[in-house]
Amino acid sequence: MTKQTWLITGCSSGFGELFVRQLTAQGDQVVATGRNAETRLAHLRETGATILDLDVTAPQAEIEKKFKEAWDAYGTIDVLVNNAGYIQCGALEEISQEELQRSFDTMVHGPINLTRAALPYFRERGSGWLLYMNSQSGFVGEPGATAYCASKFAIEGAVESLSKELAWLAPGIKPLIIESGIHSTEVMANLQHVTPRVPFWQPLNEAARVRSRGNYENPPGSAPDMVSKVIQIVKGTGVAAGREIPLRIPFGSDCLAEMLGKLEQLRKTYKEWENVANSTDFEEGKKPMARLPG
Repeated sequence: MTKQTWLITGCSSGFGELFVRQLTAQGDQVVATGRNAETRLAHLRETGATILDLDVTAPQAEIEKKFKEAWDAYGTIDVLVNNAGYIQCGALEEISQEELQRSFDTMVHGPINLTRAALPYFRERGSGWLLYMNSQSGFVGEPGATAYCASKFAIEGAVESLSKELAWLAPGIKPLIIESGIHSTEVMANLQHVTPRVPFWQPLNEAARVRSRGNYENPPGSAPDMVSKVIQIVKGTGVAAGREIPLRIPFGSDCLAEMLGKLEQLRKTYKEWENVANSTDFEEGKKPMARLPG
């Protein structure tokens, strides 16, 4: 199996920590990153990974400096894993602009800035993997999860556009969105709940707390198993052997059920409104220019 070098964000726990432990155990080289890395990632030093302090919400120039530092550690980076994130709970009316901005800074601007930092290196080499650890919440909105869903929807759109840009001009660079259902990590135990501001939404906030406790205590999916399969996908082994890798791959029966349910509803809606949708088309021969490739 070909050894690779990985840069992973959000390694203090959860998927990030699992990536570090599984990859180093396989002999891959890993740059494990996180905020306050000297203390928060100290438990990963015994893995042999390079520990790098990296706040994904830092300005672009700082992100580029950190990426170069990671690259120089081993002379290359083969796979960038954008994993850092958290869940901010609260109804849209109660979420402040500042809270929403923090979610976007971490889960939209952070991955995009790191992608910008990686692309010049990957373009020069002609290859590289760009992984985005996303969620079913990037396709299905959830009550009480406005900030999280909005940020996850946003990165899906950005990466889909990126995938078409790369397919056109740099096909050796592969973006991949991992759409995860609920797996056995600490994320559900570390939810950030909005400060109650509107009494009307108190029942929703309490329901979110009850649901998160249940998801944490009885998760339907195994996080180590999922991380193992994501690694196989990048390496083209195991579950990925002989298969073409799409832009998005869901993990978890709960995720798949939610997504298929939404797709069915969308198909029904679009079919019912097909005549209205088509009614605004230009007459034949007066249509605008074709779109760009992709």
